[in-house]
Amino acid sequence: MQKYTKYLFFISLFLSLLSLYVIEKGGKEIYPFFSWKLFTSPSGSEKFEEQYRLYRVHGKDTLRVIYTATDIYDENNLALITGFYGKKIEKNENREGSIQKMKIFMKSYQPAYNNLLLYKESFNPWDLGTPAFKIKKI
Repeated sequence: MQKYTKYLFFISLFLSLLSLYVIEKGGKEIYPFFSWKLFTSPSGSEKFEEQYRLYRVHGKDTLRVIYTATDIYDENNLALITGFYGKKIEKNENREGSIQKMKIFMKSYQPAYNNLLLYKESFNPWDLGTPAFKIKKI
């Protein structure tokens, strides 16, 4: 494997630059290792993960808001913004202002969504895909 390392490096570099070019031209990312998040925040790097997630009320049920990219936001930005305001709301840092900003953000993302609930989810990524996998919601 070591003898192929230098070739893999150059292939990865080429594919990353190609991905950058395609994204700049308005296309979708074609090389999954191009994303910075894979290297800085990989799933499973910790035994405990916390995320702030939005749910919308639909009838008598709650449905998780799935992040889908728009012209303004990509999936990572949506998760980061939700997490940023979620922490501020939980820690009572300008709580009312943070709630208002979160509402403005959601109106710019999905204007049709109202009756939203903000949950802090915690789970062990190492249990993902096993019967023991549980998500604790607060």
